Amino acid sequence: MLSRFPSPCGPQQYSAKSRTLFQYARNGTWLENVAVRSNGDVLVTRLGVPELWSVDPRGQRNASLIETFPNSRSLFGITEISEDVFALVAGNFSMGSLSTPGTYAIWKIDLTTSDHPETSLITKVPKADFLNGLTLFNNNTLLSTDSAKGVIWRIDITHGNYSIAFSDPATMKPAPNSPKPVGINGIEVRNNYVYYTSTTGMLFARVRFNEYAAPVGRVEILARGFTPDDFVLSRNGTAYVAANAENSVLKVEPSGRVTLIAGNLFTTDLAGVTALALSRSQDVLYAVTAGGQFEPVLGAIIEPAKVVAIQLQVDKPDS
Repeated sequence: MLSRFPSPCGPQQYSAKSRTLFQYARNGTWLENVAVRSNGDVLVTRLGVPELWSVDPRGQRNASLIETFPNSRSLFGITEISEDVFALVAGNFSMGSLSTPGTYAIWKIDLTTSDHPETSLITKVPKADFLNGLTLFNNNTLLSTDSAKGVIWRIDITHGNYSIAFSDPATMKPAPNSPKPVGINGIEVRNNYVYYTSTTGMLFARVRFNEYAAPVGRVEILARGFTPDDFVLSRNGTAYVAANAENSVLKVEPSGRVTLIAGNLFTTDLAGVTALALSRSQDVLYAVTAGGQFEPVLGAIIEPAKVVAIQLQVDKPDS
């Protein structure tokens, strides 16, 4: 069952300052997800090659390959599970053949000794069709979206057990007859609510979960009418959403108010923006892009994938 929150007919706008931190040299590159380390470095996952890269936002270094994961063609969601220890999704996906069901796994990478990162397999998830987004629910539980099956998977970090935590076909399954069968995509947890996007469903929603990572309430649609990919939640509950096909970043406040803060349909500033992460100070938003491969800019323009820093407007406390 659904209870709809009102969304504006069109987002209000303000233009945030942004700068490119790193960009690949060739078209056809796709950055899929992003996370921020305790030292401020930005971790990015790649689609088309199973590579995890690091970018220094301070500009002291360029970008470097950290790790390549075996038996996979792409990396997807990444989330921190303890300080400088991350979990990530790996599986077989290409723009030509799309997702290969049964090939997905959850990996762990320990960067606490950065000279020698340690990787280990948390679990394979052979029943998944297309694992995508990933978030930490509690100290021992991950939640991962399945964009093809239209469900949220629950994964035990210690033992590797997994099961379906929640399914809501109306908001999670790919839209019927969509040429790009991507339903539920990004996922985050805040204050006992699981927030998620649906790309072809063109919505941003949430549902309340109990302590056992099971739903206890109705799905609430918070915003709709754009093509969301991944997103990030700020400490105050504001969501910043990557609108891939619109080449834009949208701010969705808890009230449901939507504001366009960066990018637009007509430029390559954020061409095919896929995912976002906040700096530890919450005043910089890191965006990664696919260069417009999902939906070329002006119907024809693509560019290499890049990492962009967006300076957010920070509200000053009342004097």
